[in-house]
Amino acid sequence: MTQPPRATLIIVAYGRHALAAALLDSIAEHTPEPHEIVVVDNASPDSTAALLQKHPSQPRVIEAPRNLGYGGGVNLGIREATAEVTVIMNSDLQVTSNWLPPLLTAIETRAATIAAPLYLDTNGNVIESGACITADGHIHNSQMPDSGLKPVDHVSAACWAFEKQWFESVGGFDPAYGLGYYEDVDLVNVARSHNNRVVVVNDSKIIHHTGGTFSSLASQHLSHRNHARSETRWHWMYRGTAKTPWEGETAVTHGRVAVIGHHPDIVSELREQNISVVTLDDVNALRQRAHRDDVVVTQDEHTQAQQIAPRAQITDPQGLPEALKRVGIISSSTPPRSRFHAITATRSRRW
Repeated sequence: MTQPPRATLIIVAYGRHALAAALLDSIAEHTPEPHEIVVVDNASPDSTAALLQKHPSQPRVIEAPRNLGYGGGVNLGIREATAEVTVIMNSDLQVTSNWLPPLLTAIETRAATIAAPLYLDTNGNVIESGACITADGHIHNSQMPDSGLKPVDHVSAACWAFEKQWFESVGGFDPAYGLGYYEDVDLVNVARSHNNRVVVVNDSKIIHHTGGTFSSLASQHLSHRNHARSETRWHWMYRGTAKTPWEGETAVTHGRVAVIGHHPDIVSELREQNISVVTLDDVNALRQRAHRDDVVVTQDEHTQAQQIAPRAQITDPQGLPEALKRVGIISSSTPPRSRFHAITATRSRRW
């Protein structure tokens, strides 16, 4: 008896059929879990749809009437999904061994609403491990892998896992963003504004062949246009953040902590408690922090740290719990409630 699919994999393709075929090959090789594959061909100008229909993995191929963009392609493909968990994918990916189970676990256990893998290049180097979003609405990718689940402001939608029911309940990707850029930022912000976690699952690794589908001029136009739309819509969420990006730092948190030196256990514990944390190589790096930290953790250089960051509580690792109490940070596995969460109710209105 055939097992029901544990996940529906939705691949959005536009031309470049060799890349999409390579993704299907890698899925066949590295995905023993029961799954189904839906390919949305975004009105490719070549024979991509016909070629992919002949692939041995036997994907269901849906031909869009016109190029709907990545978000629109996903919205079309999601209707064909039969599994509770959906994984959306760019066509320029290649999966690796054991890529799917960690993503499924994160969603099935409700540890996250959106779960993404660690993105690597063909040499195994990290090209994205999530991103922070600064007050101007711009995205700043992190290239610092962690362990386990890493809560993030944003992560590229090149590969996302989520529940189909949740995706449909929030209306999917907003078609106002057109062919591309910032539609994933918009949906991440919808999730985060309702206190839903967006995470990078470091145990899941996927190769991303980054490269533009659009010409550089078209990409620039789309990016500027959609950044303006996104920043206008979500300024209320961004305005409490600084403009300087820092690895792994999140905008809506219980507080901010800077950790000087290598203390992975402290970093992991703080992130689990929804406290924004950054790691710095030395105390002088505090000069670029713009006095934004509530607590600075350093083993020795307390005096220098206090001079550079007079606003912060300075402590050694052992004194961190008391330092958090002194600045009023209450550790909690529940994300803080945005002061302006009700504004997301207006999202469904047209521009």
